[in-house]
Amino acid sequence: MKKYIDVSEHNGDIDWERVKGSIDGAILRAGYGKGNADKKFTRNAAECNRLGIPCGAYWFSYALTPEMAAAEAKALLEAVKPYRMELPLAFDFEYDSVRVAARNGVTITKELASNMVRAFCEAIEGGGYWALNYGNPDYLARYFDEAIPLRFGVWLASWPGGSPDLNTPPRKCAIWQYTSKGQVDGIAGNVDMNVSYTDFADMLKGMGMNHLAKQNVYEDEDGSPIFEYTQAQAPTDPKLRAMEWAKNEGMIPDNAEAAAPITWGDYALQMFREYGPEDEKDSRDSGMLTD
Repeated sequence: MKKYIDVSEHNGDIDWERVKGSIDGAILRAGYGKGNADKKFTRNAAECNRLGIPCGAYWFSYALTPEMAAAEAKALLEAVKPYRMELPLAFDFEYDSVRVAARNGVTITKELASNMVRAFCEAIEGGGYWALNYGNPDYLARYFDEAIPLRFGVWLASWPGGSPDLNTPPRKCAIWQYTSKGQVDGIAGNVDMNVSYTDFADMLKGMGMNHLAKQNVYEDEDGSPIFEYTQAQAPTDPKLRAMEWAKNEGMIPDNAEAAAPITWGDYALQMFREYGPEDEKDSRDSGMLTD
């Protein structure tokens, strides 16, 4: 589990030297609407890069059409180009987005909002970056169809108050923004606090995403990146997948158990690594095996 903050110009001048010891990463607002830059983004991104703080970025959307959403994604891609982004780039569509659309004579339907998410996130992926969709439980139910969280990771905004169990998010998600009232040394006032259930900095470097040097291989048979590992779920125990494969191959008995004293699981895992499907040999114990 990683601790992230997300910030914008509303957080003022952040003392990133002091912040660094309290977080594992930061997601920075790069801008909003039709090419409007966040006044603090360049400073925040430069400071994160200088201090080695993994960062990503988001764009607050005022799109009225999928084409406008894709244009916002292009603006975000341009904004982050000079900087090292080790965390995802996110689409942020909220209540104010819907209010502004209504003032412009556009009714936001579930179909329209979902198509805007797709247009934005696919443009981000087309630019070589990992994309997330930000949303609270209300919007995830009302405005985004059921295919969206299956295709793009969810950055969940849900603030239960008190001392929530951060190991148990309210729903499946990649990142959980659990409060808007966090306190971090180096930031005046409240700040949004998040926990991530994926070590994005490690994974994206491993995949060579976000224009980072590839260190491992997390890709499909056709060489395309695998996008299904953004949700808050316990990683599949590689032994269980290996056991299933080894039984199908006739290498171990059908009644063999991974926890047996003779360590069938360890045997199966080793066989899986050595002789299993080519695209999964290098997954090792990372929990990144496909379901």
